[in-house]
Amino acid sequence: MKRILILCTCLTFLTSCADRETIDEIQVVNSIGYDYIPQSNKVRGTILYPIYKYGPTEEPSIIAATANSSFDIPLRLNNKSSLPVAFGQLRSIVMGKEFATHGVDELVNTIARNPDLGRNIKLSIADGNAHELLSSVTKKKIKDYQFISNLIEQNIRTENLPNTNLQIFLFSFFSDDRDPYLPVLAQQKDAIKLKGLALFKKQKVVTTIGMKETFLFKLLTSGAKHGRYSVKIKESDRKGEIILQNLRTKTKYEIKGNHQHPSIIAHLTINGLVKEFPGWIDLTDPASIKMVEKTLQKDIEKDGDAFIKKLQRHKIDPICFTDYVRSKTRGFNSEKFKAQYPDMNIEVKARVHLIQTGISN
Repeated sequence: MKRILILCTCLTFLTSCADRETIDEIQVVNSIGYDYIPQSNKVRGTILYPIYKYGPTEEPSIIAATANSSFDIPLRLNNKSSLPVAFGQLRSIVMGKEFATHGVDELVNTIARNPDLGRNIKLSIADGNAHELLSSVTKKKIKDYQFISNLIEQNIRTENLPNTNLQIFLFSFFSDDRDPYLPVLAQQKDAIKLKGLALFKKQKVVTTIGMKETFLFKLLTSGAKHGRYSVKIKESDRKGEIILQNLRTKTKYEIKGNHQHPSIIAHLTINGLVKEFPGWIDLTDPASIKMVEKTLQKDIEKDGDAFIKKLQRHKIDPICFTDYVRSKTRGFNSEKFKAQYPDMNIEVKARVHLIQTGISN
């Protein structure tokens, strides 16, 4: 009896294995890009996939196709591929600048309903053309078909980029009270670099921010470790630049006033390391350390206030001030808050503590 059970189990296992497609029978897509073509009002889709050669060698390659909508792109790509196109291992989705400003509602609804896509997929905006960005992976020195997803992931872990993936984007996209954001990628001669963040209002990109503002965005949303911030410093006729590496930040919000006229203060407590500073600053001197801390504090407050004013001008709330005030306000009225938001007093208060110093120039 025991032998019969073992035999049945083995047959079931072998049958299930036989139904599965091997890597030689499908086109495993790692990245897909979408571009809007205004002349024809069509969408171009570009997939990046590895070609497996003998041994561990992998060579990235692309296929592109045009369709009336993003929904039809997979079918058109299949028509150009010698193997069935499979998206189960998709790691990144890149949207061209024109596509993102035209509107991403159709694409987002399509990928949100697709059960084959993992929720940790990295979405991004190309500062230009998604097709050219993906093509550069095959033509330049990168030669890594997972480069885009790895680039975004390591910048989340170690640098200025706030946490982002498909699940986080969808949560903000379908929320009534928060606005989504995505990293912006740009081409260089022999590389692809992270340029900043694209900020959405509903289904369209309305503005972008650079890496310095992205650092502030990360502090205001998560208060997480890591990230770099640079500031110009001047004393008498001497000038220089200080680069702060964030080691740990605590972010705390405070509501002032009443529910009729609320104001918000973002308190940032930053413990950091000075990575670079001018040689004329002596960071063994407590007075110099205090001077540097004060300079960084004032600059972060000034840039933080300017950044929030920019969000208010565009009437977008990716930092989720709305959610915070709702959690602290009885009988919260979302529509009233949104009407007040563009003119609301929101300011940043920073405290910078240098707990380590780097090497002078």
